[in-house]
Amino acid sequence: MSQVKVNQVKKHFYLVSLIQFLIFIPFLLQRFVGADWDSYALVGTVINLYNDSIYLPSRPPGFPVYEYFLTILYSISDIFNINFEFLFLVNQFLFVLANNYLILLFFYRLTSKNFLLYYVALLSPIYLISGFSVIDYHAGLFFGLLGIYLVLYSPNLKYSIPLTFAISAGLRLSNVIFILAALLIVQRNSSDFKIVLRFLLTTGIFTIFIYLPGYISLWDTTLSSKLANPSDMFCVLNLTNTDHTFYGRIGRFILKQLDFFGILGTLVVFGLFSKFRFENINKNYYFFIIFILFEISFLRLPTERGHLLPAFISLVIILNSLDFKKITLLVIFISTFIGNFVYLSIYDVDQPDSATEIYFNLQIKPGLLIQDYEKREEKGKDKDFYYYNSYYAIQNVWIDGCPNK
Repeated sequence: MSQVKVNQVKKHFYLVSLIQFLIFIPFLLQRFVGADWDSYALVGTVINLYNDSIYLPSRPPGFPVYEYFLTILYSISDIFNINFEFLFLVNQFLFVLANNYLILLFFYRLTSKNFLLYYVALLSPIYLISGFSVIDYHAGLFFGLLGIYLVLYSPNLKYSIPLTFAISAGLRLSNVIFILAALLIVQRNSSDFKIVLRFLLTTGIFTIFIYLPGYISLWDTTLSSKLANPSDMFCVLNLTNTDHTFYGRIGRFILKQLDFFGILGTLVVFGLFSKFRFENINKNYYFFIIFILFEISFLRLPTERGHLLPAFISLVIILNSLDFKKITLLVIFISTFIGNFVYLSIYDVDQPDSATEIYFNLQIKPGLLIQDYEKREEKGKDKDFYYYNSYYAIQNVWIDGCPNK
C-alpha cells in the first residue's frame, strides 16, 4: 500500500481518537473509577498490596498483571502527590488509543472496504464504557489482539509472542481464548508439530509463572489456615454464578447482545448473517473462533457487557469481509453511536443489577454512556467509603477461605 494510502488510513485513527477524547473529558474531570463494583474492588486490592504488601485478589481467580500494575501506578501517585484516580483513568485511555491503532492495523491488513465499521466498533457504548472505566478489559484486549497480530505477521518472535499472550491471560484468565485461536493459526501455518508444541508449552509456562507468585503469597498469608492443602485452591477457578437460573442466564445472555449495536443495528446485523459464506469465515477463522469462544464464556457468567468486548471487536472485523450497501452501514453506525446518548429499550426488570423477572416495556432511556456516567456520579459521592470498604471486605472474604468454595 502506498504511503499516501497509509496516511489516509491513519486519518481514521486520529479522527476517532479525537472524538473519543472529547467524550472522555467529562469522565476524566469526574475522576471516579467506574460504575462497576469491580472497579472499587480493584482499588481495595491495590490498597492491600501497597499498605500491607499482601496480595488479595479483587475477585476470583485473580487478575495479577492488572492488579500489580495498578499498584505501581498507585505508588507513583503517592510519591509524586498525583491523584491516583486521574492516573488510573489516563492509563485506561492510553490502552484505548493503543487498541484504536491495533484494530486499525487489522482493517489495513485485511484491505477494508468498510472503514465506517471501524467507527462503529470504536465509538460503541461497550468500547467506550470499558475504556473509560478502571477495569482490565481494554488492557487484556490489547495484548490478546497484539499476540494474534504478531502470530500472523511476525511469527518468528519465538518468545515475545508467548509472553504477549501470557500477559493477556494474566490480565484476565478468560483471555486464554486468544491463545487457543493463535494455536490454530500456528497449526495451520506449520506442519512441524514441534513448533506447535513449543508455542503451547512456552505460553503455558509464562502464564503459570505470572499467576504463581500471587497464589503462593495468597496461600502463605491467608488461605493456608483455612484450606487443608494447596490443591484446594482450585476453588478460585469456580466462576459460575449459581444465583442465575438456566433461563435467567439465557435471558441475560441474549439481552446483553442488544447493546452491541442497539436494537435497530442488531436487527440489521442479524439480517446480514444470511450473506455469510464459507470464504468469509475461512478468511477470518481466528476471529470467528475468538467470537464464538468468548460468547460461550459469557454464557457461563452473563454479567458485565465488558466481558464481550473481544467478541464484539471480532464480530465487527468479520463483518468487514462482507459487501453491503452504504446505507446499511450508516444505519448500523447511527444505531450504535446514538446508543451512547439515547437508548431505546424494549424491556424492564424488577431489580437493576440483580434481576429475577423481566417484562416487555418499550421506552426511551438515557444512553448507556450517560447511564454509566450517572451511576459513577452516584457511587462517587461515597467513593472513599467504598474504597476502604473494599479494602476490608476483600480481607474478610479471603480470610474466611476461598470465596467460591
